[in-house]
Amino acid sequence: MPPAPAVPRTRRTDFHPLDAAGYSSSVNDQRFIGSLTGLRFVAAATVVVGHGAPSLARGALPELIAQVSSIGMTMFFVLSGFVLWLNYAKRFQSQSLRSALREFMIARLARLYPMYVVVVLSIVTFLMIVRGVSAPSLGFILTMTQAWFPVQNGTMLVAVVPPLQHLWSISVELFFYLLFPFVCLLFSGVDKLRTMIWIALANILLFAMTIIAFFTWGERVLQVIAPSLQHGGMQWLTYYSPFLHLSQFVAGCLAAMIYQNRAEAAIGSTERSGVAIMFYSAAAGLACSPVLLFLEPRLPGWSFSIELAVCLLEIVGFSVVFLGTSRYGHGRWLSSRALVIGGECSYSIYILHPFLIRLAMLGKSEDPGALELMLRLGLFVAIATAVAWVTYALIEAPSRSWLRKAFRTRPPREVLHPKSG
Repeated sequence: MPPAPAVPRTRRTDFHPLDAAGYSSSVNDQRFIGSLTGLRFVAAATVVVGHGAPSLARGALPELIAQVSSIGMTMFFVLSGFVLWLNYAKRFQSQSLRSALREFMIARLARLYPMYVVVVLSIVTFLMIVRGVSAPSLGFILTMTQAWFPVQNGTMLVAVVPPLQHLWSISVELFFYLLFPFVCLLFSGVDKLRTMIWIALANILLFAMTIIAFFTWGERVLQVIAPSLQHGGMQWLTYYSPFLHLSQFVAGCLAAMIYQNRAEAAIGSTERSGVAIMFYSAAAGLACSPVLLFLEPRLPGWSFSIELAVCLLEIVGFSVVFLGTSRYGHGRWLSSRALVIGGECSYSIYILHPFLIRLAMLGKSEDPGALELMLRLGLFVAIATAVAWVTYALIEAPSRSWLRKAFRTRPPREVLHPKSG
């Protein structure tokens, strides 16, 4: 195997917890798994903290804290696949393709587009009027395709409008929406647990091979397809583009398939013990990921090995965690009312938080200590959550409800608690 070039890992801090709406389907109905919505808020808070730390202070501690948001991106994409499969896979497999596509796309766009377009148009209007800045990439941004293509006029497309650069992950999610019907049809005949596990392992292996291929030959490919992109080409290919993230999304779908396969079966003591070991091992591995990323630039000879290890830790870890919380009752605190409420407005938290950091910086000392940094990070999370709850109540929820009524699509919302035995 040819050695992969050591390309420094870009901090994976631009994550949005868009689509983990928390719905699930058991054998005969669809119900709401509160822990998944609680995880949405945890993911959103992780991103807020990761973005806030380097803005509030300098030094090793804020740099280490900034890495915690690295797990958010993979968490989002795996969770998105998990939830979408529980919501819609049976529809694509049992209804006509036209009917299933209609329900799916209306529900997804109602969830995603209203808040998105309000923020995009507001920021672009502000930049054009106050700063006289044009937005040549507005068409890509409004159609949520800015992450699909590498360059525009020599600049990485996702970075043409810097205040909106964090919206790249929503573009990646739309890419997954378009592929999801094909994923459903591809796995429609898989009904044995052993086969699901083997496919999940094959997907992880394919993910590792894709990472190696991208880092080994990516620069040469980019010189052919995007010669005008002088800076940031590998960053686009390995971070902003949807292609490397596809295996993460599929991993979530496969974890949901395993959940559905085991949903009605009794949980034996051996199974419960084994899953508990896997769950806490996965949580420990995920906790180590930010530390490894913090060490990566300090260990240049190990850069690619750390990159690969973290990517695999995240995709495996989150698959196990989502199964553990939804099926086996681990992390019950995630279903608390406060976290579920925070999870409901987590999309607004993600979209709005870059514009709110200055509020957490008011009165900041020149060199804040660890305690002040922690308090200000907590304040930043609180501010972002409060503002997001207002926009959720005024924009997200009403527009989603109106669109669903207009097109006569409405998902059920019954709470499903994990089995206890």
